[in-house]
Amino acid sequence: MIYDVEFSLDAAAELLRISEVVGSAVLLLQAAEAIRRQLENDPAEKGRFLSEGLYYIDEQHLRAFFLIDAESMLVEITDFRILKSANG
Repeated sequence: MIYDVEFSLDAAAELLRISEVVGSAVLLLQAAEAIRRQLENDPAEKGRFLSEGLYYIDEQHLRAFFLIDAESMLVEITDFRILKSANG
């Protein structure tokens, strides 16, 4: 079963802010799209549980935080963070 994956307004704003900092909107959007695709199928399996229903998933140098509403088959990405590179 496929989950709908939505970005909160705060998450979208943070993604835009991060793209200005890293200077590569294309790579950042590719990572965000890869995260979205992974969360469509089995978000609890693909992510790592933090607490109180909050999960996270990493893709390239991007971490997304998300909530799962299994009853509605909805994943809401609530925030993004940039991860330090292996070299940095």
